[in-house]
Amino acid sequence: MIELSFLGACKQVGKSATLVDTRTEKILLDYGVKIEKKPTEYPRSVNAKLNATLLSHAHLDHNGAIPVLFHEKQNCPVYGLEINRLFSKLLWFDSLKIARYEREKLRYSGKDIRTALRKFFPIRYREPFKIGKTTVTAFDAGHIPGSAMFLLENNGRRILYTGDLNLSDTRLVTGADLGIPPVDVLIIESTYAQREHPDRREEELKLIETIKNTLANDGISVIPCFALARSQEILLVLDEYEIKCPIYIDGMAQKATSIINQYPHLQREYNAVKKAMIRTDARFVNNPAKRKRIIKQPCVVITTSGMLTGGAVVYYIKKLFDREDCSLLLTGFQIPGTEGANLLKTGRYVHEDLDLPVEMTYKKFDFSSHASRSELFEFVRKLNPGKTFCVHGDGTEDFAEELRQEGFDAVAPSENEIFEV
Repeated sequence: MIELSFLGACKQVGKSATLVDTRTEKILLDYGVKIEKKPTEYPRSVNAKLNATLLSHAHLDHNGAIPVLFHEKQNCPVYGLEINRLFSKLLWFDSLKIARYEREKLRYSGKDIRTALRKFFPIRYREPFKIGKTTVTAFDAGHIPGSAMFLLENNGRRILYTGDLNLSDTRLVTGADLGIPPVDVLIIESTYAQREHPDRREEELKLIETIKNTLANDGISVIPCFALARSQEILLVLDEYEIKCPIYIDGMAQKATSIINQYPHLQREYNAVKKAMIRTDARFVNNPAKRKRIIKQPCVVITTSGMLTGGAVVYYIKKLFDREDCSLLLTGFQIPGTEGANLLKTGRYVHEDLDLPVEMTYKKFDFSSHASRSELFEFVRKLNPGKTFCVHGDGTEDFAEELRQEGFDAVAPSENEIFEV
């Protein structure tokens, strides 16, 4: 029997962590945090000596607690696509910097980060490797560059862990690789199990129309994005619709863009991001003084953070909040309680000592990189697993119930719940 222990991402988004005990190996699937809550929330501790950790992708809700493992004296390799090592290094050290600024004590140090990076072993899609008696194969999850689903095969049993999943192509990456063999157990993310996404092209057209209206009024469009993948996706949209104005990339999105440019083969069109930067003449804002200069003329600024919780976007809002000719264009989900969500609800930007009535045009667009409700059901039907575990979503119990109504053996596990399969 194989034992599954769910240490996080149970009936909520964040803190992804599942322990697979094959009786011969103990393999951890992701180890993330929930950063929207302060202090930072962590998954349950791993009370076992790990043989390996598999990292599906480098978003903090999936990788943010991996350095904690090494602080707690684990000594296991971490496997993931090579790009995730660079992404993780960027995010882990940034988290440490933010924690020091906010005087929050994290459960790891810079030494633990460096150990985690040394223990990182790069893998490739569809190239099986062994962890003891378990064979592991990574399949493209279609979420961000380097995102992976992991197929674990042990003693004739197959377990698939999706991490974050997207079946549809985006401007940046192709949709998930569906060439997966039949599985006995499926551990599936459920972020959008209760929602469909609007038509992607229509969202692009609405975004472009707002930008063009802003530029026609000699204004500035500020586009807050997640640094990894979303910023580059928006750049590709601007390139596709031939926006003719100065385009700038600020905040952590600069380093993330440089990393993605090192992996042209992970993009839907080979080297698409670098080509878009050349065609649009997009420039990095590599020092604070440059911010003051660029907002003296109409332009588009792609910057972080995506939920307005800090970063370079704070500067632009402080300078432009009372200008009706400018626009602030949110490109993804705003978690309730974040500055972005509160702005959409109240029309005010409240952050630290700021409380600003925003006169800029502000709108939210859906550029999600997660599978929609119908795609999640499509994926389960295609794989037809013997047992399905629904994790990483606010509606996992409803999702599991709907799957049971279709005849699937599905469950939404609770935190620290253990199953034998």
